[in-house]
Amino acid sequence: MDKDFLIKYLSERNYWWNTGKIEEYEKGIERKDYISTINKILNLNRIVCLVGIRRSGKTTLLFQLMDLLLGKNDPKRIVYVKIDDILSKIDNLRDITSVYHELTGIDPKSNRVYFLLDEIHFMKDWQLQIKYFIDSHYKSKFIVSGSSKTMLYKDASESLVGRIRFVDVFPLTFREFLRFNGMELNLKEGMEFKTIKENYYNLISKKEEILHFLRLYLEVGAFPEWFRIKDRREWQKTLVDDYLSLILFKDIVHVFKVKDPLLLEKLIREIATLSTNRFSYLSLSNRLDADRETIKLYLYYLKASSLIYISEVYFRRKKSRERLEKKMYFWEEGLRRALTLDDNEGKSIENVVVWHLIKKGMKEKPFFEPFYWKNRGEVDFIFDGKKILPVEIKYRENPLQINSLIEFLDKFSIDKGVVVTKDFLDEKIIKDKKILFIPAWLFLLYL
Repeated sequence: MDKDFLIKYLSERNYWWNTGKIEEYEKGIERKDYISTINKILNLNRIVCLVGIRRSGKTTLLFQLMDLLLGKNDPKRIVYVKIDDILSKIDNLRDITSVYHELTGIDPKSNRVYFLLDEIHFMKDWQLQIKYFIDSHYKSKFIVSGSSKTMLYKDASESLVGRIRFVDVFPLTFREFLRFNGMELNLKEGMEFKTIKENYYNLISKKEEILHFLRLYLEVGAFPEWFRIKDRREWQKTLVDDYLSLILFKDIVHVFKVKDPLLLEKLIREIATLSTNRFSYLSLSNRLDADRETIKLYLYYLKASSLIYISEVYFRRKKSRERLEKKMYFWEEGLRRALTLDDNEGKSIENVVVWHLIKKGMKEKPFFEPFYWKNRGEVDFIFDGKKILPVEIKYRENPLQINSLIEFLDKFSIDKGVVVTKDFLDEKIIKDKKILFIPAWLFLLYL
C-alpha cells in the first residue's frame, strides 16, 4: 500500500469533509426514482450495488446520494473512492478503511460511515473483501457500483447472497430526457384506453414540442452527458472515440481478458448495423469469418456489459427456442447511430421502444428475458412480466396490418395487445381481442 498517496487521495477527493456540500457539477439533475430505491435498500441493511452500462449515470447517482446523506450526517462519515484511481496503490479495501480511521479518528467498525466505492469490478475478489466487513460486524454502510453486470452478479452470488441488492441503472428514458430538457409531464396511471386517451388530449398542446425532443432523443441518445456537451458533431465523436473505447477496452477486454479485441470491435459495429434484425450465431460467424463459439462468447461479454440485448423466440418451454434465430438490439440508440450514421426512424423507434420495455420488465421480474414471436408473421416484442403483453411496432402511416399480433393472441389465449404507431390513437376489438393503438411518443412516456 502507498499510504501517503491514499491519505492525499482521500483528503482531496472528499472535499465535502471541509466544505460540507457537494459541488453542483457533480450532482447533475436529480433522478428521484433511483435515489428513493437506494434509500429503501439502505434502510433494509443491505449492500447497494449499482450496475449498468458505463456513463449511464451511476457516478452521478452516487453524488446525489451523498448530497442527501450530507443533510443528516457528519460530512466526514461520507467517503467516496473511485477504485480504478487507486487500484495500483492499495492491496485491498481494508487499506481504505484503516487509512480513513487514522486520518479522521472515526472508527468505521463501531460507527456508521458510508463508503461509496465506484467501479468496484476492477478490484479483484471485491465480494470477499466486502464480506469481511459484514462478518466482522462493521456498522458502516457500503454502496458500490460497476459496469460489468454479469460479473458482479456472479461474484456476489458466491459470497453475498441475501446481503446485497442490485439496482439497474439505465441511460435516460424518454420521459427523463424530457425532464432534463425542462418538461415535467403529469400522466394518469393505467393502460386502459380511456386513461390513455385522456393523457393524449391533456398533452396535445405540447405534442409538437414532445415530438421535437423525440427526434433529438433518437439522434443523440440517452447518455446524460449530452446535456453538458450539446454540440451534435462533438457528441458523435465523443460517443465513438470515448464511450465505445471505454466500454470495449476497459470494461470488456480488461475484465473478461478478451484475446481478440479487433474481432470484438468488428462484432459490435456489425451488431449496430443489424440491430432489430434476426440473426444466428452461424450467420454472424460467417459474416465476420470467425469461429462460431468465439462469436457466441463475445456476444455474452457484450450482453454482460449492457451494450446489447438478445431476444429469443417466445415459447412456453425453453428447449423449443434454443436453436431458432434470435433478434439483437443495440442498447443505446445514440451510440448506434454514431457508429452507423443510420437515421432510419422506424429502426430507431423499435430499438428505443424495446429497451424501454426491457427496463420495465427488469423492474417487474428479477430475471426478465426479452422475446419476440415468429410464425407465419412476426410480433416484435413479447413482454413476459407480471402479465404477458405482445407489442407490435408499426411506425408508419397505416398501422392496421396486424395479422401476426391477432395470431399470437389466439394461440396463447391472451385478450390484449398493443400496437405502437407513428401518430394513430385508437382502440379496436378484433376477434374478441382488445388492440390498443398508441403513438410512440405517448407509449414511451408510460415506460
